[in-house]
Amino acid sequence: MIVENVFEKIIYPQLKEYVEKKSIYHPQITKRFPQESKIFPIVPIKLLPVKNKYNNLSYNEETYSFGISIEIYTIDLNVEGKKVSKRTICNEISNTIIEYFKNNFHVTINHQLDVPNIDSNVQRNIVTIEGILDTKFGQDKLVIYPK
Repeated sequence: MIVENVFEKIIYPQLKEYVEKKSIYHPQITKRFPQESKIFPIVPIKLLPVKNKYNNLSYNEETYSFGISIEIYTIDLNVEGKKVSKRTICNEISNTIIEYFKNNFHVTINHQLDVPNIDSNVQRNIVTIEGILDTKFGQDKLVIYPK
């Protein structure tokens, strides 16, 4: 529950705001994975299963390993009268997401470029975040570090 709260109250809202403001392509950041979308670029974000581990015999120190899957979907767009390739847009958004995590959290970042997609008109990249949330300093001083 603790990782879910950190994701819902800190990571997701801050990431959404950062990417929407920083990217020149104004992607839609969402927690829903759409079956179809007419809005591009779209960036669905999902918290992956969380696993806890007790670190002492009194069971008051726990670590939680977690992952976040971020998929970037886009198509070729016209921006200010110029055609911009879907690969350029996808990579810019991916780099913005990576920049956010590098600047704000010390986590492991996996970046997959040009992921096959069922629709060849849609470019897809995947950024996967992996980390450990540690409670050893108490609930009000959580520490996140790479997995």
